[in-house]
Amino acid sequence: MRRVNRRSPHWRRAGAGKFAPGPHRVSCYALAVADPVNEFSWSRTRDNVFQECRRRYYLHYYGAWGGWDAAPDSRARALYVLKQLGTRHMWAGRLVHEAIERSLLALRLGHALSEASLIEDTVRQMREEWKGSRDGAYRQHPKRTGLFEHEYAVPIKDSEWQALRDHVTRCLRNFHRLPLLAEIKRTPTDRWVLLEDIGSFTWEGTRIFTAPDFGYWTEGERLQLIDWKTGGNGEGASLQLGGYALYALEVMRVDLPRVDLLEVNLREGTVASHPWDGASLDRVREHIRLSVRSMRAYLQDPDKNLAEETSFEKTEDRRICRWCNFRALCRPELPSFAEGRAAVPVIAEAPASAASEISSAPRERSESAVTERR
Repeated sequence: MRRVNRRSPHWRRAGAGKFAPGPHRVSCYALAVADPVNEFSWSRTRDNVFQECRRRYYLHYYGAWGGWDAAPDSRARALYVLKQLGTRHMWAGRLVHEAIERSLLALRLGHALSEASLIEDTVRQMREEWKGSRDGAYRQHPKRTGLFEHEYAVPIKDSEWQALRDHVTRCLRNFHRLPLLAEIKRTPTDRWVLLEDIGSFTWEGTRIFTAPDFGYWTEGERLQLIDWKTGGNGEGASLQLGGYALYALEVMRVDLPRVDLLEVNLREGTVASHPWDGASLDRVREHIRLSVRSMRAYLQDPDKNLAEETSFEKTEDRRICRWCNFRALCRPELPSFAEGRAAVPVIAEAPASAASEISSAPRERSESAVTERR
């Protein structure tokens, strides 16, 4: 039986510690036993993967489908294991997001977590997950943390792992010291929103996955939508924030003049507000519209979301291939990282998508949780 994902928008809060199915939804039992369907959807990360390499897109969203139940020696299973891998930077971003979520959930229940305890628990989790990844536990249990660097034997110095731990610690320390957090604490919890929503909604016939990490209503009846960042913004930052604006308008029915989009850089401890207007939102809508059209054009049967691998070409940019999760099966001829290290430093060689934190990664994990067996 598949475990019900309580972060799904199919669920709503029914009091402290309790959950109940939302309106017009199927029962808990039906959710638990229904077979997952590979439904076409759109997200910023899905768009990024499609733009980088069509073959990688196929392997991630179609080839790996069903791999959780596939035979251990099957290709689908191998692809599914590789799909779950994350770079160490993505891993650090997820750990910070999860720690902040734990902190806010505790606050809502009246149990504040101290800065020291939150950092201590997160570092302990970091050590345990690192050891499990190093030992290859993810190969038998793909939902457990598996790091790209361990799977592909990327040479990483101890000092680099320590720097990553220090980075996570710094982000959590800055979170606790934000004036914004003090304002959140002063806000009644019944005015908090989006803490547990995945944030999917149907727009022009397509399920869209995009939502802020947190939100709340101010005393002046303004909606503050927050995105926690642990690294650089990347080229997709404006598209990501635009998705939040679309979510506010389409799902929450809040007009843009009443919405503040706040980008919180936890590495630096800064907060930036990004204004949006109708013209900006129209550009986001058009980007999503064209992206969906392009993705569906590659499908063998768009109505059934069926795809054929040979229709999805491989990228010619071997730099992208080198840092792709599926390189072992798709580009086995590539040299190992140890062979190429003398020529180019590993971190300098990595493309932006691998060497910087992917801020939507936690959200993508939530998308998978809706459709895949645990």
